[in-house]
Amino acid sequence: MIKEIEQQFTEEILTEAIKRYDLNKDTVRSLGGYESFVYEYQKNNAFFILKISHTIRRSRNNILGELEFLNFLSNKGLAVSNAVPSTRGNMVEEIAAENGSFLAISYKMALGKEVSDEDWNESLYEKWGEFMGKIHHATKGYEWSNPAFKRQAWDQEVQLKAEKYLRPDDVMISILKERLTKLTSLPKSKDTYGLIHSDFSQSNFYLHNGDIYLFDFDDCSYTYFVNDIGITLCYALFFRIRNLKIKRNIIDCFSAIL
Repeated sequence: MIKEIEQQFTEEILTEAIKRYDLNKDTVRSLGGYESFVYEYQKNNAFFILKISHTIRRSRNNILGELEFLNFLSNKGLAVSNAVPSTRGNMVEEIAAENGSFLAISYKMALGKEVSDEDWNESLYEKWGEFMGKIHHATKGYEWSNPAFKRQAWDQEVQLKAEKYLRPDDVMISILKERLTKLTSLPKSKDTYGLIHSDFSQSNFYLHNGDIYLFDFDDCSYTYFVNDIGITLCYALFFRIRNLKIKRNIIDCFSAIL
């Protein structure tokens, strides 16, 4: 969590967000959060997620771009966690803070359960790859409704600004700039590049009746489809696997995709 965001967050901010979604505070339960404050709540016999972010991380338009992409994928028949409006009819509620604003968004809770060791098999890999392929296919026809909603490209991420974190004379700054120049010069087409989830890990989907139900599109961005595969492969290989043969199968499956 960014320290400046954490320092500004108060019980009053949470109370105001609860009020704008007309929630019973007794049903609101903290789920923690790494970059945003995340809560679970119950309303009308259904479960939802309340996420409170900050304009230091994401602008209101940036989040609206995420939600528009979510709706687009849902309309294409993909099982994703749609956002729900506040009592005011807003998809994003802005709550003023000392520096910037907190942004509250609510989503339907994904159906199903977390991926377990028992689920970790060839069938899961195939469904994982199939779902990713459907996103990549769908995004070829996606166009934002408002230029202000366009999500960032992969090379705009602040983590790639080496000069922000390293000494001015650090040799890694020039090396990274050289690599980025090569990568950004690669050809882009609708068959290789588009708006994708960018964080399709086993932590961001549930299994519902054996099928994937995807959520947390906070990092969705424009990048090469192969990058999406690489990110997923990285997460998959870090999963707590007792059987090394299973790990070998994961590598073989993703190698076949590449």
